[in-house]
Amino acid sequence: MNSDNDLFLEEQSMVSMSFGEHIEELRLRMILALIGLFVGVLIVFIPPLDIGWRVMKNMEAPAKQALETFYKDEYDKKTKAAEEAKTESPELNATIPAEAFADELRKIAPELKLPETESLQGKTISFPVKFLSAGMIRVVQNSTVPIDQSLVSLAPLETMTIFFMVCVVSGLVIASPWVFYQAWAFVAAGLYRHERSYVTKYLPFSIGLFLAGVFLCFFLVLPLTMTFLLQFNVWLGVAPTLRLSEWMGFATILPLIFGLAFQTPLVMLFLERIGVLTVDDFRAKRKIAILVMAIAAAILTPGQDPTSMLLLACPMIVLYEVGIMMIGFNQRGSVARSRPAARP
Repeated sequence: MNSDNDLFLEEQSMVSMSFGEHIEELRLRMILALIGLFVGVLIVFIPPLDIGWRVMKNMEAPAKQALETFYKDEYDKKTKAAEEAKTESPELNATIPAEAFADELRKIAPELKLPETESLQGKTISFPVKFLSAGMIRVVQNSTVPIDQSLVSLAPLETMTIFFMVCVVSGLVIASPWVFYQAWAFVAAGLYRHERSYVTKYLPFSIGLFLAGVFLCFFLVLPLTMTFLLQFNVWLGVAPTLRLSEWMGFATILPLIFGLAFQTPLVMLFLERIGVLTVDDFRAKRKIAILVMAIAAAILTPGQDPTSMLLLACPMIVLYEVGIMMIGFNQRGSVARSRPAARP
């Protein structure tokens, strides 16, 4: 009863924020977040560290590795075809005059003691020769495949624009603790005092989930996606050429989407803690939530391939179930804590 009265007094004593004050709070938090982003970008540009250059090279690595694998496979196939054509070529016996052979051999190795020319007149030398057919020659010529793993730039400012975009995204990842703090602080400004403790409690988990999503996409999803996409080129026999802006735009946006998607269980738990939704609501709307997440994954992923969409939608669905489990676990813990201790 006392706790209800305290909560009522707290709500009565709070000065509710007007719409203009909420807008002012949002403006302040956005300015502070942008300052943090600016500092993060400056760190990326520090010459001894060269974080922007290193990140860009690492982002190019999956595409270059996939291209190199594709061209090596093509080279191996054509080399095998050339070897098969070589083994099928007929073998003939060549016959040349022994006198001419000895004359040529004296020019190459005069120190050799060869018979006199007069004694070799009328004699011949025979030896087997592999006959190279026209088809086999064409196969050998076509077996030379350049192993090209470079990305193509088609505009003068394209490389510079992509590099600055990579630096901004890298700076955002570095400044993500500060940016997430400002976002949660804006949310906390509209909460009651007893609800603001959740912001302090969930902030480290929010940062950890964001970084986990970014690194998972960076080191696992991008290589798998590129390998899957190039399989169609292998199947159709089309030599791929990747444009720098298209690949880097895909490789920079997708990790951020994964990082934000990994906030799903924490947002669910927060909404349950402040009384917006319950665990039964999340369970009842599971089918609708899965449909929404699948549509969101299809829209948010920059590429048109199904692999990146599935690699985003599947973790989101799993995280949704993890969020339900976390809410249920917290509810059981709250009930256990609220029970009076048994008297001895």
